[in-house]
Amino acid sequence: MAPTTPKPSQGNITHLAEAKAKKLYQFNKEQYGDRIRALRIKCGLSQPQLAAKVGVKKNAVCNWEAGRGRPDMNLLPPLSEALGVSISTLFGSPARLGELTFDEQRHLTNYRSLTRYDRTLVDCMIDTMIENNDAAFKANCERDFERLRRSDLLASAGTGFYLGDESKADYVFARVSRNVCRADEIISVTGDSMEPTYHDGDDLLVEHTDRIEPGEIGIFVAAGEGFVKEYQKDGLHSHNPAYPVMKFSADDNVRCTGRVLGVLEKDQYATGLEQEVLEDIYREKRKKSKHHET
Repeated sequence: MAPTTPKPSQGNITHLAEAKAKKLYQFNKEQYGDRIRALRIKCGLSQPQLAAKVGVKKNAVCNWEAGRGRPDMNLLPPLSEALGVSISTLFGSPARLGELTFDEQRHLTNYRSLTRYDRTLVDCMIDTMIENNDAAFKANCERDFERLRRSDLLASAGTGFYLGDESKADYVFARVSRNVCRADEIISVTGDSMEPTYHDGDDLLVEHTDRIEPGEIGIFVAAGEGFVKEYQKDGLHSHNPAYPVMKFSADDNVRCTGRVLGVLEKDQYATGLEQEVLEDIYREKRKKSKHHET
């Protein structure tokens, strides 16, 4: 007699169905819901707002994000467009160099549908726009930045830093401001004697002068050592109370080399691309200047 296969009970069927549904919910949530929610929040959209853009009911987006469903295939183009990503990104493929967004895919499709003559017109328009953008960027860089000498001499906010005889300098570009336009040089601070006004590593904007008024902060040189200190009639003062007043006699040959105008913040420097463009502009100006001289 052949063995009989036991039929699953109604309870087992219900349990299996519930387990399968739970797995499906979890899969949908991990594969679609969490990604849709993250992209929606990044775009600053509420669930109803996203639903309106895609053309679905308000609770549809809520169900997608909770894993109770997933968008139909015909909804993927408007959904990816509303979220500003490509369909492959929407499905979880990480954005890669060369991957097209939805708008880029649409533009490429439209471009391929054009005649050869119309494509040439589009190419010319794009080239002209890029040239205009490049020219505007160069003009903005030239207008917004000032070229400044940055010395490798360190002005000590401490016990003094030996300057030496062979000071070298390079040139950087700083975003235009009142102090940047007045400055002749950038010098870095080393030490903590001028805290809390200036800190170790600060880049100081310095105006060249051999005289400053009492209460002003300047760059001073004595016996080959450089200092950043506040000048007072009784000596050079630190802002950190742990440091005493520096007093010098007439024989010490202390001289002032500049007035400190303030700190050049890191975000005031030109970015890598801006620096590159500005250096090209400066080199071109030097070439033209030499050409006129000859």
